[in-house]
Amino acid sequence: MTPLEWIQHMIEANREALQQMPFPPDLAEYVDQLVQSGQTEQIISLMKMGYLLGIQQGVRTEAIPAMAPRSIQA
Repeated sequence: MTPLEWIQHMIEANREALQQMPFPPDLAEYVDQLVQSGQTEQIISLMKMGYLLGIQQGVRTEAIPAMAPRSIQA
């Protein structure tokens, strides 16, 4: 799967959640300005930040495996 296919798949798989997510005011205009001025690296950095935040959120929501109680033997 190419990066473009992966992004398209992730957008489709998460479309409902993405539509419900509020964005900061003027974010669309900011991204539009980045696109128009050719600031590809800045756009990629924003995508990477979103990806990293998603990973961090996923790690936080993972269940921590319960450790079996240890018994001390004399």
